Amino acid sequence: MENLEKNEVILKITNLNKSFDKHKRSGTKKALDDLTFKVYKRQFYGFLGVNGAGKTTTLNIIMGLLSKDSGSIELFGEEVKGDFTRIRNNIGIVFQNSILDKNLSVYENLYSRLSLYKNEFKDKTTKQVVDEMVVNFKLEDIIWKKYGSLSGGQRRRVDIARALAHNPSILFLDEPTTGLDPISRRMVWDILEKLRIERGLTIILTTHYMDEADGCDYTIVIKKGKKLAEGTPAELKTRYAKSWVLVQDKPDHSIRKLIETKSLTYEIKGGYLRVAFDTYDQAHKFTQEHIGVLENFELIKGNMEDVFINLTNEENKKHPEETESTKHRSWWKLGGAK
Repeated sequence: MENLEKNEVILKITNLNKSFDKHKRSGTKKALDDLTFKVYKRQFYGFLGVNGAGKTTTLNIIMGLLSKDSGSIELFGEEVKGDFTRIRNNIGIVFQNSILDKNLSVYENLYSRLSLYKNEFKDKTTKQVVDEMVVNFKLEDIIWKKYGSLSGGQRRRVDIARALAHNPSILFLDEPTTGLDPISRRMVWDILEKLRIERGLTIILTTHYMDEADGCDYTIVIKKGKKLAEGTPAELKTRYAKSWVLVQDKPDHSIRKLIETKSLTYEIKGGYLRVAFDTYDQAHKFTQEHIGVLENFELIKGNMEDVFINLTNEENKKHPEETESTKHRSWWKLGGAK
């Protein structure tokens, strides 16, 4: 993966705070609590947290849609102090709920939006830019359909086309694929990846889909407005998601004795042993070294779902490494000693 930290910092958030008035009895709610992070140019940045963690609040403050209580925001090397007019031309936004007109066709929606930026297109007419967008976002079959008649996946493609119409440097995506079927999700991300490479686009994403988070260059996890962790997906999985070997013990308990001689951490579940390893490579090495002894076993690699649950689920403080992804697994037979 490219070392994007060699690039310039395009967004820097420092000690960002925001509270909301709730009720006289309950007082105020702290939505953001000294939140600090930075995003590099051309980075695909994941922003993760449970509902109510402060993800959308953060984006709304960055985009000038909500005021902050304290802290600083720097975009393109300059601190933003209330006047967002100039920077808005250099950012694109895809909200959770669309802002396009359901009664207009796709073409009419895009044309009307692009007309607001006609001075940005140099030698191209608005129609020429719309025609390019139709090709880039594969809108040929729906361009004359009313926006309100489109499927969820089709609407999302149009929403993203609208957000990128004026060729911004940063694209903010607030849970853009929620509710989409897998094929539509894949199409949306294929288009975004293509445009990211071609345009040098920086993408800041909030999502609950862990496969999308796993595809990010860098990820921050927040809870109740506070930063819990940050790093590349690989770094986060190493820190917060162990790998496991699930193995069936033998009547003479020889597998358990083997594990104990190695001083490995394990637990017993219904006749099976669940052995913890810090890395997948360690788990794999253990199975290869004892291939003639182990019979029924499975290797489980820690993933972003494990990271997310371990960091955000308070219940997991009692069992920090046990998540839904490690509870329910199919077993398979590998030939070995009988």
